[in-house]
Amino acid sequence: MITACKSCPFSMRPRISSAVLSIGMALAILAGTSATSQAVPLLVGPPVKTSELTEKIVEAILNHGETWSNLGSFVSKGPRLCGSTGADQAVDWAKSRLTSYGFERISTQSVKVPHWVRGTREVASITSGASPVSLRVTALGQSAGTPAGGIEAEVVEVKSLDEVRKLGSKLRGKIVFYNRPMNPAMANTFEAYGAAVDQRSSGPALAARNGAVATLVRSMTTLADDAHPHTGITFFGNTNPIPAAAISTHDANVLAGQLQGRAPVRVRLELSAKRLPDTTSYNVMGEITGAEIPQEIVLVGGHLDSWDLSSGAHDDGAGVVQSIEVLRAFKALGLRPKRTVRVVLFMCEEFGGIGAEEYAAAAKSRSENHIFATESDRGGFRAEGFSIENASPAALKKIQGWAPYLASLQATSIIAGSSGTDVEPLNELGAVTLDLLTESRHYFDFHHSDLDEMQVVNPKELSQGAAALAVITFLAADQGL
Repeated sequence: MITACKSCPFSMRPRISSAVLSIGMALAILAGTSATSQAVPLLVGPPVKTSELTEKIVEAILNHGETWSNLGSFVSKGPRLCGSTGADQAVDWAKSRLTSYGFERISTQSVKVPHWVRGTREVASITSGASPVSLRVTALGQSAGTPAGGIEAEVVEVKSLDEVRKLGSKLRGKIVFYNRPMNPAMANTFEAYGAAVDQRSSGPALAARNGAVATLVRSMTTLADDAHPHTGITFFGNTNPIPAAAISTHDANVLAGQLQGRAPVRVRLELSAKRLPDTTSYNVMGEITGAEIPQEIVLVGGHLDSWDLSSGAHDDGAGVVQSIEVLRAFKALGLRPKRTVRVVLFMCEEFGGIGAEEYAAAAKSRSENHIFATESDRGGFRAEGFSIENASPAALKKIQGWAPYLASLQATSIIAGSSGTDVEPLNELGAVTLDLLTESRHYFDFHHSDLDEMQVVNPKELSQGAAALAVITFLAADQGL
């Protein structure tokens, strides 16, 4: 996670391989009228409002959908850290599920991915007092491990990367403690996250370049006094990695309190994290081929990988099953839009969108024409609308004109903005990219922590988000831009 045409769509029954049905026949099928298994000629009749079909899509997902059961099946495999056995199992699950629904052109795309493991040892304590004070920590992705027995050093608290630059060589041999909280005054918690996450993503490397021996980073969470550390990626680039750990906000407050005294504060940190040789994983794809303009692709997707502290139900199990549900609903209703609808389940988003970059590069090499791509990576919370990137004024106006079709879902906020990590690379190929916006107040309560399990997902909200994705995907595939 690093965003009204009157033409009538066509439909077909899943069991009819060569028949193209008119909207009139499609609605007869949806209403329960019997249909022959033989080829049915194109019927000419009065135009049918697109809203009737989108209402059928919403009903099919809210009343007969499979997002909740699919989420349970998906997360039952456990965590899916990029490069792990769990990620391999996620790929197998995705291929099997797409096959079971009868999607077309099911395939995988190999992706070279990093293989980092945190190991079993994550221990920290304040050692400068009369007795040690334990601190709850968890290694950040790409962190180095410590020597056996850990390291101990004086702690220097900072609130920004600029402070680290100014302190420079004074940090040599120290543990740098980044302690700037997410801003609780920001109603949009994703903006608050974006304003604070540089401490985690870039802070450890900067500290290392200034001679620090380790870093502690206040967890990126909206909970000000949380006992659970929240992990995430940190990028070292060409800098030699040092031990880097997230500290729970509760213990960050404890450590900050100790640093208010005059005496130096020392912390002992032990991590068993290590980087193994890169390995191969896969993006997983399937589609419904367009009935009239199959060369134009409308994409919907989420990412298969998760962090290893939990099963990643919100991040991004929700996005995976919602994206699958879009095509499942179309198949169940016998709908074949004019343009190809492709589901792409990306690998290794959490380590910088590696699978997304690989997918976009392959699409460019094949001269594929992606016109529209949307993803779900803001959790299985109630959908509020979509953020749109790379749209011309005319395309933006057209998509915003689809808001009435989302009214029953209360997901009508369609704004110009940024899209998601996995679809954004398709901007260079000319695609309009979107991010499903959700009600995010509690997303970062769970994000990248051991709390992100299925019990914190609301099944109705999960299905509502899938329905919003399905409606906008159908409109894009049927009406184009």
